Amino acid sequence: MTIQTATMKNALATAYGTTATHVALYTTVPGGSQGTEVTGGSPAYARKAISWGAPSNGVITGVVVFDVPAGTTVAGAGVHSASSGAGNYLDGAAVTSQAFATQGTYTLTVTSTIS
Repeated sequence: MTIQTATMKNALATAYGTTATHVALYTTVPGGSQGTEVTGGSPAYARKAISWGAPSNGVITGVVVFDVPAGTTVAGAGVHSASSGAGNYLDGAAVTSQAFATQGTYTLTVTSTIS
């Protein structure tokens, strides 16, 4: 059954954001399981906490900025329930691929749509 009301879509989007508290970058594209997470660098790569905006008609969005080490190609991203491997991988997808010849930053806008 398709969700008919914005109220229910927003409730589900809020639940998604409450559970998906951290974002990771991958050198491979994730799917049903997480990809190969980026490591290394100075400043060091780390998963980032995400602050989701208020839901609107089942859509929530957040922006995170990552430090990415030289020699890394970012290919995917995923959301997790914690800042480390102890948390659960929840969801992921391909992102605009970017190769880093030198240490840099990758800005990612994460959007979840409940339909």
